[in-house]
Amino acid sequence: MGSRSLLGIDLRVTSVKVVEIDRRDSGFTLKNWGMTELPYQLLDKHPQLEDAKADALKKILISNQLRSREAIVVAGGSDTFVKLFSLPGLPRTEAAEAIKWKLAEELPFPIEEAIFDFYPITKGPAFTEKVDYLTACIHRKYYLEAVYILAKAGVKLLGMTVLPDAIQELFRPELVKSADKITSIIYMGKRTTNISIFRQGEFEFNRELNIGGENLTHAMSGVLVSPEGRVELTTEEAERIKVEHGVPVNLDEFPKLGAIPLTQLQAMVRPALEKIQSELARTFEYYKGQTGEGSVNRILLTGGSSLTPHLKEFLSEALGIPITAPEPLPKLNPRLTAALGAALSGGRRLNLLPPEVKYRWKLTALKFLKPQYLVAAFVGALALVYVFFWLQAFTLIHELAAIQKKMEEYRPRIARLDAIEKSSKEQEQRKLTMRTFENKRTKVFRTFEEVSRLIPQSAALNSFNLNGNDIHFWGIVFRQTDTAENLLSRFVLRLSTSPLFEGVGLVQAAKNSDYGTEAFNFEISGKVREK
Repeated sequence: MGSRSLLGIDLRVTSVKVVEIDRRDSGFTLKNWGMTELPYQLLDKHPQLEDAKADALKKILISNQLRSREAIVVAGGSDTFVKLFSLPGLPRTEAAEAIKWKLAEELPFPIEEAIFDFYPITKGPAFTEKVDYLTACIHRKYYLEAVYILAKAGVKLLGMTVLPDAIQELFRPELVKSADKITSIIYMGKRTTNISIFRQGEFEFNRELNIGGENLTHAMSGVLVSPEGRVELTTEEAERIKVEHGVPVNLDEFPKLGAIPLTQLQAMVRPALEKIQSELARTFEYYKGQTGEGSVNRILLTGGSSLTPHLKEFLSEALGIPITAPEPLPKLNPRLTAALGAALSGGRRLNLLPPEVKYRWKLTALKFLKPQYLVAAFVGALALVYVFFWLQAFTLIHELAAIQKKMEEYRPRIARLDAIEKSSKEQEQRKLTMRTFENKRTKVFRTFEEVSRLIPQSAALNSFNLNGNDIHFWGIVFRQTDTAENLLSRFVLRLSTSPLFEGVGLVQAAKNSDYGTEAFNFEISGKVREK
């Protein structure tokens, strides 16, 4: 499979974040990226928010030279639902129907307005009566908004996924490496925090909180009073302090900030930190109570707020769980984690497009597979086949008549050519026969001449056979100036060294007592060499 460029887009809340990757069989390459934040005041204003996101997306594509125009969008927020359902082993259509009714009991909006997708989670070779299905669901309006934004920006929507699926795809190596642990991946953004829990590398639980890095910023802004005077921190100043220096957890390690009283700053931000810690702890306890599994013992922190200095250290100490903030890619801003994960997922496992879009051709086919359409199509096809073959037959008849006419014209010539060809073949056969006979006669003569030259005077041939190149002869040798056995051996040796023969061997030799002198009957075989 060749490379393919694909966009991953995160449109959650008021952000627009885009990455472009080049997928290959061996992995992927990050090509370009871009992001921007829209005014929070647009959040509940429609369609102004969608128009602003479309314009921002279009500017990002142009200014950052993003070439691809096909995208996977990651969904999130209150209109998104992700849960694990356990069902008996069922065919996919029946499982879909069962999941639909389970969703209807839990969704905050009507099931008719929902788009959902699911896939089974394998539990290894062990047999289990029930199957766990990761199920994701979004409100149809979320899909329509994404279609509107992308279409206005000139981008084709290939699929939609949810944040847990995206971050699982992105951090799969980390999950596989710690498959023996229960790992939570926390995506903490500016205004929301998504908590996903994975056991043995597979999804088990998800919860989204309406708190994020902005809560810390607001907590750090306001009026601070100290003996040195009164200081007012604006939201912009508080955000700058948070980004540059982090949250004031340990004042011994926190830098002095001019006239700002750090003790008051710490006291102001402490409730926000404890609220985040409390919500995380409550989530982990709820997961433990629901699943009966052990406690979460590893946390991966990502998203824009993972860059806040001292935050993960505070949460790790408060929760008693080690927290790391791995880079999805070197020098890639963690704010782009969701967008990158969406591009990597490719909508392969979860794709929250409506069935009429995702299975357009299948549904069209089902529509036209009704009996009335099938009968009409069958009759029409038969009529077309009949007309086709009738035209073919009509054409062939005329062509056959023309060919027969030509054959009648050429028949006398063909007969003469056949006679000439037959005569030529007979002549060639006679020449071949004569040549074969001449070659065989020459070979027989040469063979006899060579054997006569090499045979001892006290030996005689009784029988001789030449079949092609194979030579076979029988005879008797008598004692004369030497023993019959030695004379026979020298005879075989002379035949073996003769340039006319090859593969000469003594088949058998037997003593003959019918004579007054020593005698041996012999049988010799070999081959006549080709010239």
